[in-house]
Amino acid sequence: MTPQHIKGISRSLIFLGFLIVSAVAASGISTVLAGFMFGDVVSVVPGGAIPSDGNTWWQLHFQNLCSQVIGFGGAVWLAMRIWGRPTLAGFPGSKPGLRFPALILAILATVASGPLLMASYELNVALIPEGGLMEQVFKPLEEMLEALTAFLASGEGIQRVVIILSVAGLPAIFEELSFRGVLQPLLIKATGSAFWGIAITAIVFSAIHFQFYGFLPRVLLGALFGWLAYRSGSLVPGMAAHFVNNAMAATTLWVTGSMTEDIVELTPTVLVIGTVLTGLACFGFDRLIRQRRSA
Repeated sequence: MTPQHIKGISRSLIFLGFLIVSAVAASGISTVLAGFMFGDVVSVVPGGAIPSDGNTWWQLHFQNLCSQVIGFGGAVWLAMRIWGRPTLAGFPGSKPGLRFPALILAILATVASGPLLMASYELNVALIPEGGLMEQVFKPLEEMLEALTAFLASGEGIQRVVIILSVAGLPAIFEELSFRGVLQPLLIKATGSAFWGIAITAIVFSAIHFQFYGFLPRVLLGALFGWLAYRSGSLVPGMAAHFVNNAMAATTLWVTGSMTEDIVELTPTVLVIGTVLTGLACFGFDRLIRQRRSA
């Protein structure tokens, strides 16, 4: 094991510690501020009822703002403060500008991967035995987070602008800065492998959401975002893809009334077409990046 590997491992573990510390700080700060701004502080636990009044809606979006900016953004700030600016890889402006078609292909790859994500979700559910210990542990948490997310994404008029900014814009920026901007490059150095660095980051990215019935789909999405960042040397494609994915989830709720309802029926033909289109979009993205670098 080389000094570079050891440095990558130690910094990866330290950064995970930063994420934990920042998450705790975000929770504490948001609780205190919410108390001043909204009066009663909302507390949601598995199996408990989720208040559905307008005051709660705004408070939960405020807490999400704190979670993203202080939780994920704070960890990135700590890493840059201690290890220096180069710690953050792929920050917009650190690489030559991407061609607009490359961003479109990154988004198309995300959209086209829908059937593959649906299939991985069904596999994920099948891997959790019905009536078993895993279901007893994960299902109450899953149901709570699904209901909470659905409540956050519900709204009319100007509220929908807030929803898109909160559930799509903020995660696209701060989660990509954190996972693909800092953790993934550290894990690539730690493992000496882009494949394993991207894969482990995707697993951590999925696990930190604590929605284990959607664990596999989120791993696949994390791997796609990670590959886009690694291949292009920029966080912008992954941010754009992340934004579109989350915005599509909110739009699905507005159209179907459920964030888990399939807009398109999953059939073998649909799965094959979606997988092929995803592959073609990734191939086109890779080709454009190669052309950009050789120009």
